[in-house]
Amino acid sequence: MPKPELMSDAEFSELLNLFEDDLKSLVELTFPNAPVQNRHVRQASVIVRRWLCDNELRRLTDQLCVPFTFPVRDDTSIFERITNDPNINYYLSAGVRFHGKPIWSLYHSISDEPPQWVSELANLNVEMMKLGSLMKRPVLHFEGKNFSMEQTLRFACNKLGGAHYDTSRNKREKELDAAMRYLTFGPPEDSLEPGRTGVIHLPLEPTGSEALSGISVVVIVAAAMMVNIHLDGQPLVELKQEPASSITAHS
Repeated sequence: MPKPELMSDAEFSELLNLFEDDLKSLVELTFPNAPVQNRHVRQASVIVRRWLCDNELRRLTDQLCVPFTFPVRDDTSIFERITNDPNINYYLSAGVRFHGKPIWSLYHSISDEPPQWVSELANLNVEMMKLGSLMKRPVLHFEGKNFSMEQTLRFACNKLGGAHYDTSRNKREKELDAAMRYLTFGPPEDSLEPGRTGVIHLPLEPTGSEALSGISVVVIVAAAMMVNIHLDGQPLVELKQEPASSITAHS
């Protein structure tokens, strides 16, 4: 495999400055004092696509000759279990705050009995992942199908008004669109205009003003991962860990 072509010092300095500015913007957009709004998510989706999906982060890695990695709670085994669980039609690998409370996963079950794997969620290991593995890992399950981090981020940025607003959908995008419209999170439903919530709405943010979809949550998670990025094994930003929680909805 040929070695990657390196940037000039001036080009590298400009790209590094852009990376630092984008990290600051992600903190402002996705860690505000008030609940995150959809406009924040749209702006953040452009930044995370640039660095995580469009190879700009790889250009920095090639120039520095040291790896960037991301600490991730590895719930791959949960996705494997869900595949064989007909009662679970929605699962979201979260890692966000609603009303100040950290939520690590959200799922919907048609059964009143919690699945056996719920007790495992609090004990999942934190794995350091490289970019390629991070982008391929599943983050959303809906109606028997898993969607990767890259698929979800590109859909958010390219279709929902980040870099582009485009109502056309291929088959996979139609499935993601259905997942987006199925489960939403935000303030109580009676405080929102009709049609602003999903088929199921979880009132997890009483002081919020908008409903967020699982797609929006994935963008926020990706932004948080970028803020918590590690360079050569060391975090660029120190983040405090908190106990994990899981939220379920029953029909």
